[in-house]
Amino acid sequence: MQLVGELTFANAHTLWESFAVDAKGAERIDVSGVTEVDSAGLALISALKRQAGPQCRVVGMTSKLAALASAHDVESLF
Repeated sequence: MQLVGELTFANAHTLWESFAVDAKGAERIDVSGVTEVDSAGLALISALKRQAGPQCRVVGMTSKLAALASAHDVESLF
């Protein structure tokens, strides 16, 4: 699964509806194409990873996303 573009409060709910079903059983979530992210986007990635299962890995963390995850003390989830 690959996420691209903006992951923000403005579109997080719509993206959840688009990706939640496909997330089940996913091996990885590629976030290298994410151009803008806020805490709602971070929550979306976390929820998709949880939906996918423990085998899922988040790959392609941008420096902005990594900093946001660190600021929220959730980097260990990724």
